[in-house]
Amino acid sequence: MLAMVNDMYKRLQESNKSLQEYNCKLQLDLSTASENLKRSESKKVAVVEDLGNAKGGYNSIQEQFTSLKVSHDEASKEKEVLSGEVACLRVDLNQVRDERDKHCTQVEVLTDEVRNLHVIEPFVQAKCLSQSEQIKVLREKLTVTERRLKECDLSAMELRTESEEQKKVISHLQSRLSEAEFKVAEGEKMLKKLHNTILDLKGNVRVFCRVRPLFPKDNGSGGKIFSYHTSMDTRGQGIYLLQNGQKHSFLFDKVFTPEPSQEDVFLEMSQLVQSAIDVCVFAYGQTCSGKTYTMLGRPGYADEKGLIPHSLEQIFQTTQSLKSQKWNYEMQVSMLENYNETIHDLLPSQSSTDSSWTENSTAKQYVIKHDASGNPSVSDLTVVDVCNTKEASYFLKHAARSRSIGKTQMNEESSRSHFIFTLQISGVNMVLEFQVQGVLNLIDLAGSERLLKSGSTGDRLKETQSLSSLSDVFFALAKKEDHVPFRNSKLTYLLQPCLGENAKTLMFVNISPDSSSVWGVAMLT
Repeated sequence: MLAMVNDMYKRLQESNKSLQEYNCKLQLDLSTASENLKRSESKKVAVVEDLGNAKGGYNSIQEQFTSLKVSHDEASKEKEVLSGEVACLRVDLNQVRDERDKHCTQVEVLTDEVRNLHVIEPFVQAKCLSQSEQIKVLREKLTVTERRLKECDLSAMELRTESEEQKKVISHLQSRLSEAEFKVAEGEKMLKKLHNTILDLKGNVRVFCRVRPLFPKDNGSGGKIFSYHTSMDTRGQGIYLLQNGQKHSFLFDKVFTPEPSQEDVFLEMSQLVQSAIDVCVFAYGQTCSGKTYTMLGRPGYADEKGLIPHSLEQIFQTTQSLKSQKWNYEMQVSMLENYNETIHDLLPSQSSTDSSWTENSTAKQYVIKHDASGNPSVSDLTVVDVCNTKEASYFLKHAARSRSIGKTQMNEESSRSHFIFTLQISGVNMVLEFQVQGVLNLIDLAGSERLLKSGSTGDRLKETQSLSSLSDVFFALAKKEDHVPFRNSKLTYLLQPCLGENAKTLMFVNISPDSSSVWGVAMLT
């Protein structure tokens, strides 16, 4: 046993040295990436300003178009009223002309009568004068009516010409708006590419360490077994472990002390969630070290949500905001547990009730298969479509309730199975004719405490052995070996695409500050 520990300690030292050298290299690469990111941010600001100007111009033209449309409608109504008046006046004019003709005829008749009857000459002259005055008034009315008709025709022609010009302007602005929307979509595409580039520079496999607070029920001396690096180079990344009077140093990509909140922890991994392209996040550690709290949080407490609820909220908020850019997303959720190398479905089928979930899951034999592209699937596993956070949280709550519980001497309510939450994302942009697909796996692993300490035997012994298979896979990937033993356990075989070279993996090493767990902590780190 001592030889095995010494050998493991040497391997860890060699690994630690290589990680330090690799960290220096990453720092240089990160500086270069930061400069590229700044230039990208400048381009993004310029694109956003152009978009703001285009939208402002579009809104201004839209307001002018609305005003002109109202003016056009009012002019059209006025034209209809004037057209009615003109029609009436034309009728009156025809009547006047008829009366004039009639009066002219009467005048001629009366003139003949006057010639014959000189006695009634004064009366006839008065009547003719009256008729002449009436004709003069009607002629004036006719002149006014014809002038107003000409003005209406000119006004209608001007409005028609102005309306055609406005239609051309609106068509041009709509074309510019379409170009601006296309540029914004291209900019988002470029930002996504830069985001993934930055994540690649940070490393496809990262390890975070999280120390839980000391609880009153803990038996040990507490905070004396841990201290943290204070140097500028490794502050926030290094931790010291005190064991048998010796001080052992360990480096991680990030170290969380007990003080940071759940929100602070999620912010460190939110960029991985944003990419959501074959991402795998593990919670690893001893029983009662805070793994389930890190992944699921504390039910009923909004400020203590774990990584899974936070990830769901971020993804649904992002997909909702991208709808304005013509992105449509579909998401599917599955949840299972791997217990003693046996898969159990934690979601209900459409025909089952809550009480029959576990029975139906146990009766089926779930088989892991890989298609021609290497994408895994589990036969008969329930996969449900989700449209919002509420639906996903509902299934998550009931899946967590159905999870198998095994008792050990360390924690009588300790979960002894690997809980795997999988979110499949598929997005389509009809403007860019572009599709994206991604898989987000969030795993709460079984406790990794020492077998003698936990009192695990038989099936309980088998539970812990799948973790060694996961460790073997990580060692093989780190050494870039030709053969990676994915098939040694169902856990690694199911997650094979998310542990490869093009995937992004984050391991949360959860550790307990209880001094009685110091040996297990040393093995973990």
